[in-house]
Amino acid sequence: MPDWRERVRERLQATDAFSCREEVVEEIAIHLIEVYDAARASGLPEAQAVEVTLQEVGDWHDLARKISHAKSREQSVNYRTRSFWLPTLITLSGASFSLLVIQSMGIEPHLVWIDLRHLVSPPSVLYGRINMTFYWPWLASLPFFGALGAYLSGRSHASTRSRLVTGLSPALIMLVVMCVILPIALAIDGFSLFRLAVFGVWGLMNWVAIPAIALLLGTLPWLHRSDAARA
Repeated sequence: MPDWRERVRERLQATDAFSCREEVVEEIAIHLIEVYDAARASGLPEAQAVEVTLQEVGDWHDLARKISHAKSREQSVNYRTRSFWLPTLITLSGASFSLLVIQSMGIEPHLVWIDLRHLVSPPSVLYGRINMTFYWPWLASLPFFGALGAYLSGRSHASTRSRLVTGLSPALIMLVVMCVILPIALAIDGFSLFRLAVFGVWGLMNWVAIPAIALLLGTLPWLHRSDAARA
């Protein structure tokens, strides 16, 4: 059987197609081997089978360009998955599972009540007090998950911004949820600018800002760690 890899390499070198990238050579050669084997199996002599196989490729340069482009896109998708999406998913899952475990264990949050009745006119018992909810064991676990996400992202040579977003992803997701849910909830329950401001600040502090600080404590050491990128 002809050495199809060498034949493909020679044809591509003749057209100067992308410096004869080996992955492109391999892709085309595998296809030509399949065509050649099918031609031989149908009873064609070797010379005619080779001719039929070579006719499969009309424009070597164009074929190499298309395969190279497809390979580049595939590598780009794989890089984004490894460096951002997978570490982000792990960070989100870890932080969510940690909160779920703590709640399932019956650990009660520490509540700090803030009296706002002096700001409400007329005073309201229902909306005059809000509480800050502190799940201390959960907050203590967040630096670990922030560090884990930033480290995994750094291992794939992600940028500093990608590492930061990955490490803070649980808080960023909660920010998006708050921006969507809060206006809808207030519209259903009775909208007012005062309540939007109060409950908006409460929600952002309680579920975005404080968790973000905890996550940032773990994320910061890995933002410029070159050893993470080399691991």
